[in-house]
Amino acid sequence: MVRTFHSEVGWWYWLSMIMTAIPLFVLFWFHIIWAFVIAVLIMILEIEMLIHTRYVLTGDGLLRIESGRFFKKTTIDLATVYRIKRVRDILSAPALSVRRLEIRYKENGKRKKIQISPKGPEEFIRWISKTNNRIKIN
Repeated sequence: MVRTFHSEVGWWYWLSMIMTAIPLFVLFWFHIIWAFVIAVLIMILEIEMLIHTRYVLTGDGLLRIESGRFFKKTTIDLATVYRIKRVRDILSAPALSVRRLEIRYKENGKRKKIQISPKGPEEFIRWISKTNNRIKIN
C-alpha cells in the first residue's frame, strides 16, 4: 500500500514567502521589470516547494522524497534505514519546518542521512517501522 505524507510547513517558510511577496509588489508597482521577473521566479519556486514537498512510502519498501518538480527526487530503500532521530535544524533539506526527522541509512556501503519534516511524524515512524522493525528511534 502506498502512503503519502506531506511536509509540515513552519512559520519561517511562511515568513520567507511574505518576504518575497512584498518586494514582488513593490517592484511591480515601480516597473523594475528585471528585478520583478527574478522575484516572480523565486516566488514560483517557493510555491512549487510548498505544494509538492512530500514523502511517499511505497508498497515495495521504498521511501521517495520529493521537493518540487525542480529538485532531484531521492529514493531510499527502507531496509537500509538504521536510525530515525528527531532534530530541530534550519539547514537545507527537503523539509519546510525546523521540526524534522533525520533518517540515517546506508547506500553503496556508505552511511548517509537526510532530514525531512512529515506532518504527523509519529504516524510516519509507525509506517516505516512496519517495513523495517530494526530501526533505532531517538
